[in-house]
Amino acid sequence: MIKLLAIDMDGTLLNSFSKLSKVNLSALYRAKEAGIEIVPTTGRTLSCLPHTLQEHSDLFRYVITSNGASLYDTKYKRELFSSSIPRYLVHELVFALKKEPVFISAHIDHEYWVDGALMRLNGRLLFGKDAFQTKASKDLFEQLLNTNGRVEEIQLYFLGKKTKARIQTILQSFPEVYGAFTSNYVEIFSRSSSKGKALDRLREHLNLDQSEIACIGDGENDVLMFEQAGLAICMKNGEEKIQEKADKTTLSNNQNGVAYAIDQYILTE
Repeated sequence: MIKLLAIDMDGTLLNSFSKLSKVNLSALYRAKEAGIEIVPTTGRTLSCLPHTLQEHSDLFRYVITSNGASLYDTKYKRELFSSSIPRYLVHELVFALKKEPVFISAHIDHEYWVDGALMRLNGRLLFGKDAFQTKASKDLFEQLLNTNGRVEEIQLYFLGKKTKARIQTILQSFPEVYGAFTSNYVEIFSRSSSKGKALDRLREHLNLDQSEIACIGDGENDVLMFEQAGLAICMKNGEEKIQEKADKTTLSNNQNGVAYAIDQYILTE
């Protein structure tokens, strides 16, 4: 019997317009009413959780953010697990990547930082209320070199396959970090943190068996979470290689695939 459901946000629970549908929301409440712990699991920072989800904070107590760099208990407002990129490694990454034609953002102490006011404005236009807590740096590469804060994640946005290939090659020289790529950006975080590791810590905290864990995701950063779940479900919009890592495939994020998965695979357990 499933007792905990970990759900990715972007590309999974949210549609292509970063919206949480009424159909998916209703399914989450059905799962909660059935006694299932709902755990938002995201690459986003704690401060930039989807506002529609925050408006229904009664749905969840625990949240995994920054690709597993933080496991947070919202009831007692404390971290149960945290990880970050060591400062020396942040410096090495900055020097290796700053010459590439990229836009950069970073998660520092639960806050989402972007490089410049224009990038913040574009984010607000794209993500609306979800991006209202974004902070803009005059020079984020320089800020990363000088910050005393905890760097949970670095994100690089790029155009073109050649830039992507160069970044992939550069990151091969940094085995201490993991790079989760999409077609136009990469999320870089410490190998000591992942959605999978944070989920496993939560499983231990709640004294659950792996067979009692289900998860839903769509991306490369969700595969490590799949490995810690008794039931791993991939969205139809996920790449084929990601779907192959899952036990089941559901409908796409634009077809309320989370609701379908809950009704067809989880509440029937």
